[in-house]
Parts: sequence; structure tokens; C-alpha cells
Amino acid sequence: MSFFDKTALQEISTGIVTLDKNYIIIDVNEQFLEMTQFLHSELLDKYVDVLTCHLSQQLEISLKSSDFGHFHTCFVKKDNSKFSVEVSYFTQVQNNESCIILIVNNVSFIDVTKSKLSIIEQIFDHSNEAIVVTDKHGNILTVNNSFYKITGYQPSEVIGKTPAILNSGRQEKAFYQDFWSQLKKQGEWQGEIWNKRKNGEIYPEWLSISSIRDENEEITNYIAQFTDISARKKTREEELFHAYHDPLTSLPNRNLLFERLRNLCEVGKETNERFAVLFCDLDRFKFINDSMGHEVGDELLKHVADRLHAKLRDNDLIARLGGDEFIVIIDGEKAIKNVDKICLQIMSLFEKPFDTKYGEFKVTMSIGISQYPADSEDIRELISFADTAMLKVKEQGGNHFLLFDTKEKRAITQRLELESEISNAIKNQNFEVWYQPQIDAKKKHVYGIECLLRWRHPTQGIISPDLFIPIAEANGAIKELGLFVLKTACHQLREWRISNVFTGVMAINVSLRQFDRNDLLSQVRDVLIEEMLPGDAIELEVTESVFSEGNSLHNPILSAIRGLGVKIAIDDFGTGYSSLQRLKNLPIDNVKIDKCFIDKIVHSKQDAAIVKALILLSKTFNVELIAEGVETQQQADKLIQLGCYNQQGYLYSKPLPASEFEQWLIQFNARTDTHCKDSE
Repeated sequence: MSFFDKTALQEISTGIVTLDKNYIIIDVNEQFLEMTQFLHSELLDKYVDVLTCHLSQQLEISLKSSDFGHFHTCFVKKDNSKFSVEVSYFTQVQNNESCIILIVNNVSFIDVTKSKLSIIEQIFDHSNEAIVVTDKHGNILTVNNSFYKITGYQPSEVIGKTPAILNSGRQEKAFYQDFWSQLKKQGEWQGEIWNKRKNGEIYPEWLSISSIRDENEEITNYIAQFTDISARKKTREEELFHAYHDPLTSLPNRNLLFERLRNLCEVGKETNERFAVLFCDLDRFKFINDSMGHEVGDELLKHVADRLHAKLRDNDLIARLGGDEFIVIIDGEKAIKNVDKICLQIMSLFEKPFDTKYGEFKVTMSIGISQYPADSEDIRELISFADTAMLKVKEQGGNHFLLFDTKEKRAITQRLELESEISNAIKNQNFEVWYQPQIDAKKKHVYGIECLLRWRHPTQGIISPDLFIPIAEANGAIKELGLFVLKTACHQLREWRISNVFTGVMAINVSLRQFDRNDLLSQVRDVLIEEMLPGDAIELEVTESVFSEGNSLHNPILSAIRGLGVKIAIDDFGTGYSSLQRLKNLPIDNVKIDKCFIDKIVHSKQDAAIVKALILLSKTFNVELIAEGVETQQQADKLIQLGCYNQQGYLYSKPLPASEFEQWLIQFNARTDTHCKDSE
């Protein structure tokens, strides 16, 4: 069977082999028989691999990528001798049958070699890497096009010379001695090296060089390949700079600061050298930043950083921690002895206003100081101690400096220990939700419950929230804790509603930090759905800081939460940011009078007047009112006299774990019921 005209086949000067789809030979022409010395009958119906091993596999792989192509290989003649051929292939369909056509040309070894050399020449000339070939003495024999592109030297300018023409002078003599020693012993070397272009520019390159040996293992040539890594190196340097420097001021950041401090501590342990940590914070910066905008604040910070950097010694380190906080590290015995004078010099930098593109600004600096090793040998403690001293300066009016008082070390150390333990405490479920009743003192009825977070430490027992809440606020753990409280309180409320123990409102505290991720609304909605609770079954208590000017974006979130039916209360009212003018526009349902107004209400006419005014205010704005921190019966009676019936405090019950609170609630309700019956 043939797919070609017989006459046409005889006129074709090349060999032709026809295969079916299974790589079986179904036809050959006379020219191919002459090439191989086979008879027609000896090839017909034979597997194509009879011509050369693995030919079917090679064809199968080739045909997967293209229906036509060519390759070089060797075929076997009838006498088992081999000859070089170029095979062109393509597929064809005739009479609904598919076949593979092989066109075979006999080529000499020289032709194949020339073809391969042509490919090598193209690779040589078109490689992105510069290639240099030298003789055994290092004299350049040839270079490729990329050599000219990278170095600027034409081939005629370097052939016959040595690669020393590129020497930048950056590497010392010892470098080249090691270089040649390794190359001769191992036959290769690679690494980074600095060379010089024809125009004199010094640049980094990645160089790989190998020696070529003959059959006697004698070196005949060297082949070097190199790439200009200027761009890559610049990118890497920029990445390193950004990793260790503040993007706004270009000062060292926290990473570089801690690295430097670790090095100083290691040196200090060996040499007993001391150093000081100066925690510097701008006075009045928050006012400027909040009132005039972050762009103005950022511009001022850049001017402050430039002025500080220009004044300090080269061996001193100044880093920006974030915001308006800077850390200055000074070392050396003389500098430590004169740390007070150094602080005065830093403060003197702020005597002159900062002239920015947004205008002139006059700010001052508060500085807290800790010393290694006198105050601590721990980096985190040194920074925390300096921070504590700086805050003391702020409390005293700012624009001064203060050394850390070691008497405060125990309290700060405890804070740092708790900070490191909070994440584990969350994982180990050491946090609990406790409950405190909210009483309608007129009706003697528990109308609400506030849930409060407690930390049951495995060794320290119950830790006061006054200790761990600020830490959780600072490190962000309050977000996870807040969600834990929300879920736990709602689940407990559902259990009490089912058992008819309590059907009132559960008050849940929410931190300002829980607004950061903008998912508070979805969290509240999801928990209500999961526990099958109506929105009006819970009340979220937020501090007045949520309603400050800088946090006005939180109002829409609170309004959306109120849209679910959830009530919103202001906690500790009267101690923060709220004003009468703004109060009427806030999305709130309840106001909690802070304990500081309740403590002396029995004997203080001023506190009583304030509470009376708040009662009138709540009626005007149609919001509920509750007094917290009620501890004595006299306080409760005074509040009732003034018209404040909703009360909460130790007079009624301290916060209790769920099981204990449930027992208290059952007993309280029983006493109330008995009292009501007796009254009847």
C-alpha cells in the first residue's frame, strides 16, 4: 500500500519511509533501499525501530509538540554499519487513514558537525552572559557580543591581552591568590567580583570560570562567564535598607535598633562597657497631627529626624519606633557620665521652631533614660524602663529628661512577663467571663448583667484586669479576647434564657481596638444568629474615647450595630471626650455614670449636682442612665433620692463566675419574691 505515486517516488532523490499510526513500516522507496541495502520485503510490516533504536519513541515525543519537524540521528544498514541521516517528518491523512512520512537524507559527519558548530556559535553570540575564552596563560582568544555590552570593550581591544584589563583594584592581592589556587586545584571558581568597564565605571559581576584540560590532563584553556549584577545588587541593597530603616524618616527602625542593642549587650558582657537608652517623645505632637492632618505631622517628623541625626555623633544610633517616638543609643564611658548634658543638648535642638512647607511648628521633647547594665541587661526591659521614665516626664509637664527609678522595676517586669504570657493564656483557655448584676433599685429587680473578663493565672491566681487589659490593648490581643467575651457571654445568655434564670439584657464591653479591622458588625451579627438571640438581648459598652474627634468613623459602625436592635452604652461617662453638644448626636441608648462621681455623692454637693444634671440630661436626650461603683446603702439611697434607680456595684454583688452568679441570681430573685409577698 502506498500513499505516493510510484513514478514520483522514483524521481525523488531522497529516501522516503511511510509509517502507519502504530509506527509500522508500510512503504519505502528505491532510494531508501539503496541507502540501507535492505530489500523491500525485509522492511515492509516491520517496526520502525529496525532502522535505529528508540526511533518510535523519538517520533512520538516530537509529534506531540508538532505535526512536522526534523532531527539528526544514525540509521543501521543491512550489514549493521551505521550512517548519519537528517530525518524530516510530517503526518498525512488519505482515505481516512493517518500515516507518518519520513524523508531521509544521507549526511556526512562533517555536515552534522558543521550544523552543531553553527548552533554553538549562535549560543555563544546570543548568550546574555559575557563569555571569554583564554589560552592556558590567560591571554584572551575570543569574546562574545555580551562581553562588549557589559564591559564596553570591542573584541579587537582585548584579544591577546589578559582579563586584568578589567581589574577594578577593589580586590586585594590575597583574593586573587586564593582565586587561582582554587581554580587550579578544583578546575573551577565562582563568586562575586568587582570589575571596571572601559569608561572607568566599577561594577559588580557574578563570575564563573572553568579550566579545560586535554587528554593528558594538561590545562589548555580557560572559559569565563560573567553577568552584570548591578541591578540585582541595588535591588537587594534597597530591600535590606527598607528592612532596617523607617520609610518616612529613613532612620533605623526597630529591627536595626534591636540588632544594635544585642551587639552592645554582647560586647558589654565581655568588656563591661556601658550604654544608655534614651526614649524620646515629642510633646504636643498628637494635637498637631490630629488637628492639622497626618501629612503635616509626617512632614514635621521628617524635620525632627533630620535635626536629631545631624546633631548626634556618628557612633550614636537614633531610631524611630513609630509615631513620634524615637530611641537614641549612646555608648562610651565619657558619654554615659555626661548623659544629662547630652539630653540637654538634644532638648536644645527644639528651641528653634521647625520651618516646614506647612508652616512653622514649635515642639519640645520629653526624654526617659535607662542604663545598661545598672537598670537591666535585657533589651526589652531597657526600652520599657526608659519609656516609663519618659512618661513620668510627660506627667510633670514634659520638655525635660529623667533617669529611670529602679524602685519601679518590679511592677514593669511583671507587666513584661504578663505581656509575653497573654498569647499562651488565650491558647490554654485561662481567661474566663464573670458576671455582675445591674439592679433596678426601685423595683428590686435584676434587669441587666455586665460580663467582665478575668485571667486565672496558673501560678498567680486571678490577675486584675487593670493589669492585663492595657497590655492586651497595646499588643492587639484585645481583639481576640473581645471576640471570646462576645461569644461566651451570648452563649451563657442563651442558656439562662432557655432555663428561665435570666431574660434581661447582657452588657458586653467593647474595646476601641476592636474597631480596627472593621469586622465588629459582622462578629456581632454572626454571634446573634449562632446563639439565636434577638438584637435587643445584648448591649455593647464602649468608652468615651470611641467618640473622640479622631474616631468619628466609628459612628457609622455603631449605628449599623444599633440597626440590629443592639443597644449601645457609654461606659465611665464624664471622664473622657463627650460634650453636651456632641452627646445629642451620638448613636447611644445608655449612659453609665463613672464611679468617681458616686464615691463621695453622699457628702459632696458638687458630685450630687453633677449626677442630678446627668439625670436631667438623660431624660432630655431620651437615654437610659445607670450608676456604677455603688458600694454602700447610703450611696444607693442618695441615687434613688436624685432619681437614678439603675445601679451596679459591690453593694449588690461583686463580679462572679457563671455558676456562682447563677446561684446568687436564684437566691436574689427568691428573696425579692418573698419580700414582695410579705408586702402584699
